[in-house]
Amino acid sequence: MTAPYALDAREISVRFPGVQALADVDLSLRPGRVHALLGENGAGKSTLVKILTGAQRPDTGRLHLEGTPVTFEAPQDALARGVTAVHQELTVLPDMTVLDNVMLGHEEQRRGVLRPAEQRRAANRAMERVALHDVRLSTIAGGLSLANKQLLEIARALVRRSRVLILDEPSAVLSGDKLEALHTVVHDVVADGVAVLYITHLLDEVERLAHDVTVLRDGRIVSTGIAEQYSTDRIIREMVGREVDAIHPTPPAAQKEIALSVQGLVPRHTDAPPVDLQVRRGEIVGIAGLVGAGRSRLLRTIAGVRARQAGTVQVRGRDLPDSLRRAVRAGVVLVPEERKRDGLILDLSVAGNITLTRLRAISKLTLVQPATERRLYQESQQTLGIRASGPGQITKQLSGGNQQKVVLAKWLGVEPTVLLLDEPTRGVDVGAKAEIYEIINSLAAAGLSILIASSDLPEVMGLSHRVLVCRRGSIVGEVPGGSHDLERAEEIMELATGAQQ
Repeated sequence: MTAPYALDAREISVRFPGVQALADVDLSLRPGRVHALLGENGAGKSTLVKILTGAQRPDTGRLHLEGTPVTFEAPQDALARGVTAVHQELTVLPDMTVLDNVMLGHEEQRRGVLRPAEQRRAANRAMERVALHDVRLSTIAGGLSLANKQLLEIARALVRRSRVLILDEPSAVLSGDKLEALHTVVHDVVADGVAVLYITHLLDEVERLAHDVTVLRDGRIVSTGIAEQYSTDRIIREMVGREVDAIHPTPPAAQKEIALSVQGLVPRHTDAPPVDLQVRRGEIVGIAGLVGAGRSRLLRTIAGVRARQAGTVQVRGRDLPDSLRRAVRAGVVLVPEERKRDGLILDLSVAGNITLTRLRAISKLTLVQPATERRLYQESQQTLGIRASGPGQITKQLSGGNQQKVVLAKWLGVEPTVLLLDEPTRGVDVGAKAEIYEIINSLAAAGLSILIASSDLPEVMGLSHRVLVCRRGSIVGEVPGGSHDLERAEEIMELATGAQQ
């Protein structure tokens, strides 16, 4: 007899007001296999995960766990039955220690009394498996990097020894050794017979990890089958419902004028080497490097978010004071890595977020003028292709790609000279990526100088005129961009890892 599926969902349907989120969706997870769930933002992946983990009840449909019908009334029910999810929205408790976060909900105890030694042993085993052996268990979790918080969440899932493990965009903030650690964990748990549902926008991971594939579009199954049947072209076509050919447009010709000049820049409270760089008007310069290389820190220092220890920044030949407010006034703006935390007010309307940088322009006697706010929203919607139901829609309801467009619209409202983009397409589906790339290209063609930090190597190579490689806070090399040449990619990785000395 054929062994039962680890988790089997049949004819799952969910309808929200005005939207059919899922329609008769089937998903079958096999023990000891990785099942990739693919689709654009808004395709229904998150809703399906909520149903599989008990966070939401379907309108119709049924679930079977190892052949037995189950009903999850709450996430605790799913956890108790061995179904664990690591969500895209991290649930690390920032004021608790790493130890308490890893063991949360699965504490080692006897008769209600915690067993500290057993707690530490279990946590250390899990932390070693996700390559966090150098992080002390007594560390307050809020001080960890975003990548380490992601791995901490996965360590927590390992402690629970689940039969079904759901990973929602686990690699979005990882690269280098940390990404390798994640992939090793996935292989290890599958070898132990765990069924893994893996949600990703990084299509090379499908080839590397997946045994089975399901593609969702507009809440419906487009296809499902073994991974060998799915080429990248097929996946993209089925996800977006159309061909996406040249996803990285050819960069426009840059001008000769130097718009941004950085000399001897050192962020405060670091011992990083001084950084020199220049960006011409209309030029797109990429910054590549592994997680922890100092890319984000460099952008934040240029933008005045982080103070300088030494060095100067000039915009069109004028010195830029070490101040966020003055940087914005001088035309230097930053679209941050964590858009939901640092770039948006999620509970504010789309129009409200877009006009945050133009409150004086839309106000009269300190009162916002709705007509002016609505007009600016409509201009941004038309220019950037923001998909929203209207100016009053709450921003947290938008997909990741549309949220990123809202952040762009907000900063474009100040008519900047220099645009700093930190991971501009993280957590964005392939269709929205292509749209954001076209926006970046058109901004450069209009004369904007753009500096992009990205851990997506094809992205940074394809978009940029040239690529600066960052390692340990220092620029260690420069490689021509505008292509996906394998030799150039290898050269960038050699520089980023220190293999090329």
